[in-house]
Amino acid sequence: MNDIASLFGLLGAITASSLFFPQVWASYKTKKTHDLAWSFIIIGILNGTFWIIYGLLRSDPIIYVTNMVLFIGALLLAVLKKKHG
Repeated sequence: MNDIASLFGLLGAITASSLFFPQVWASYKTKKTHDLAWSFIIIGILNGTFWIIYGLLRSDPIIYVTNMVLFIGALLLAVLKKKHG
């Protein structure tokens, strides 16, 4: 049972980590970010920050590493939005 739970935890971590990157890639290629809401980006950054802190406090690398990647994706979107928005 633990192996199944670990598998689903890993799959969840991978999909959560990659959440922002399709939009980052599309924004980078098209140089168009006017349709992206700042609130979406800020919530993504805050979400990543809170989960990173939680994961560090719990000493759970799956939580904090996953959310560091998510945070980077949200931060990249913020940079692209500022540059091209």
